[in-house]
Amino acid sequence: MKCADCIRRINQVDRELSHEEGRQLQDHIAGCGHCQSILLQEVDEVEADLSKPWPIVSASDPFTEKVMAEILQVEEQQQESLRRKKWPSRLWKRASITAAILLLALTVGVVSSPTLANYVTSIFSESFIVEMKRGGDLGFSQKVNQTVTDQGIVMLVDEILVDPLKMYVPIRFFTEQQKELEASIEFENKDNRIFLSDKNGKYIGTEVDHSYDFETLYLPKNVPNDLILNLKVTRVDLRDESSKEDEEQVNPIYESWHMKIPVSLEKSKSATQTIPIEKTYTSPQGFILVADRLVLTPIESKLILSSKMSEQEKARMESKAEARMKVHNSFYPDKITAQEVRDSIRTNATVMWEIVDETGKVVMDTNGADGEFYGPIEPNKKLTYRTVYIQKAEPSDLLMTFTPAKLNEQPATFTNEGNTLVLKSFRIEPDPDPDSDTSASGYVGIIEAEINYHKDNLVYYRMDAVGLGSVKMEEDDLSKDSKRPHISTITIRNFPKGKGRENQPVTITASELIREYENVDWSFDIVSPAH
Repeated sequence: MKCADCIRRINQVDRELSHEEGRQLQDHIAGCGHCQSILLQEVDEVEADLSKPWPIVSASDPFTEKVMAEILQVEEQQQESLRRKKWPSRLWKRASITAAILLLALTVGVVSSPTLANYVTSIFSESFIVEMKRGGDLGFSQKVNQTVTDQGIVMLVDEILVDPLKMYVPIRFFTEQQKELEASIEFENKDNRIFLSDKNGKYIGTEVDHSYDFETLYLPKNVPNDLILNLKVTRVDLRDESSKEDEEQVNPIYESWHMKIPVSLEKSKSATQTIPIEKTYTSPQGFILVADRLVLTPIESKLILSSKMSEQEKARMESKAEARMKVHNSFYPDKITAQEVRDSIRTNATVMWEIVDETGKVVMDTNGADGEFYGPIEPNKKLTYRTVYIQKAEPSDLLMTFTPAKLNEQPATFTNEGNTLVLKSFRIEPDPDPDSDTSASGYVGIIEAEINYHKDNLVYYRMDAVGLGSVKMEEDDLSKDSKRPHISTITIRNFPKGKGRENQPVTITASELIREYENVDWSFDIVSPAH
């Protein structure tokens, strides 16, 4: 291949090269210093151009409009690059050259310039988590590339993704020979800490969660622009390579890996808009809902909504805890207090809500990923928030004592919390999951039942057959319509066969009852801002 042919094919990257053309192009670049220098010159010029359209420090309207427009296009066309649509055609063409040649350059070892290293795709761009991918694609990740080594084990934080609501931190471990280790870190114990502070070292409280191999820090309101991410790791659990896949044995390693990572929110804050709401509502059941604000970041849109119980509802919950304690303590040797029951129940409720546009189309709701992740919102739209229902788990005092074999002769009926449970028949079957840890006998007891729930009750949770094993209840239909009562199958794990146990009394309890309240009438209008 001649140099002229090489440059011509580089300029044709808007069409897909055949395998043979790609191989010829790769071979030529690998052995031609002239074309290598042209490639690196192109990359340097593209880098200079790419820095121009991003006035990160400025919070000007044109910048915000540009970023939010790109976010909308990512949501609608996830398979196509935003920058191709928004950059000038010349810049996109040259950026395409860079992207097309980068893989070739890395493959044949041409790249020695640090400029090209800046074009390696963000690890977040490869994520299947939508908000992570969006943040990586739009350039809102921050390169870190910090390592700390102790006793031959290297802890690496190469990149973080941050916006005014949350921060994603990938932490990886390697040997000094650069072999990645299967490691896990528990930040909820005394050995390890991950937290934020301001640039003066003042502690900033955050909620931390681990998911998808990332540490997620949820940032408080009005967090400063300049932060320090503090990592103090003294224990790492390495997977025992000799253990089997289903065993997951780990070896704890105690050393010292500490990092302080500067983090800036300036870029993401400049592209973030907040719609104040500050509305409060008390439901007929005594749940206080507070809609604080709607935050539109470059990565996600999120409604900041919280809930808590009224004093009257707290008193009712305390009464339920007392009843639950009495049932538990009458059958189980490990005694509990009512306070322990109350402490196990969250004070907030699950609020299912949706935001619709003028046509009734849902633009945000609580069925998004990660509980409250949603895509961008179009500008200058009249939106309406409305509550769908409120769901809450509360202590249950369910108590059903019966003789299984007698159910085939005479059904047993029980009432609890406005629910009617009719146990109609009983049989013993081989355990369909005999490898389960709870299957000592190899058999299960099957009860066919009909359950007629009160209109606000959904399902019993954490059921147990005293002295036998856990209980699983499967219902054909959990909807609240005229098809009730629901046909249910109640399965008692680890039920002995051939020992006459079916002729002895069995007691079934449930720790919790899930309530779902649909008669919640709270809605209000929101106008999305001009981006």
